[in-house]
Amino acid sequence: MSRPTKGDRRLLLPAQSRRQQVLDVLREEVVTGVRKPGEQLKQDMIASEFGVSPGPVREALRHLESEGLVEHVPNYGVYVADINPGELIRLLLPVRLAIETYAVPLAAGKLGASRLDRLEQIIDQMDEGVRTDDIALINDLDVRFHEITIEAAGSLHALQLWRSVQPRIRALIYRLAPKHQDLAEIPQEHRQLLDALRAEDEIALRRAIEVHIIGTNTELLEATLTDSGSSAATTHDSD
Repeated sequence: MSRPTKGDRRLLLPAQSRRQQVLDVLREEVVTGVRKPGEQLKQDMIASEFGVSPGPVREALRHLESEGLVEHVPNYGVYVADINPGELIRLLLPVRLAIETYAVPLAAGKLGASRLDRLEQIIDQMDEGVRTDDIALINDLDVRFHEITIEAAGSLHALQLWRSVQPRIRALIYRLAPKHQDLAEIPQEHRQLLDALRAEDEIALRRAIEVHIIGTNTELLEATLTDSGSSAATTHDSD
């Protein structure tokens, strides 16, 4: 499935469910980086792109704001939200860790053979994504792997909390995945999680979750900050 690109998409949208259609496409564009952090989302221009009235666009932007993907700046407009590394390390990642360290061990004894086989298939597809350098595929599979395990836990509150932060988690995955020195690290980490799930080893599972969510993402974020600092220094030196 090809990724969305900006342009005239009015023919993509049937008359029904215009707001949902606009919301789904805009969300994917923000999450996948088609719409860049800091980019202004002008209501009239987007309405023209989709061939809809401003109403569905306005409602979609409000929903994206509630998901933390866009920011409304009074008197200026709506912008794609940027990722603040400090907030990610101290807030979003610990929230995700709390959800998964609660839900995933609960899922270990409830997944069943069919779900475990599905998780194995997802990892195999990740390996194929590594071979073809398909980051988008790897990222989508990454999110699906975690959603399956959280669904299996049978905790309504955990699933609701996961889904409330999932758009921001997806955006984080899309922005950090290219920072891996080797994309093969991604399926490797998920295979460790799957091995612990199969063994129903709660200690190993909690350790693997913490490394996967906190350790790896913190390293990638710190690498991003280092790269940004180096780029700024290079620019300053060239001046």
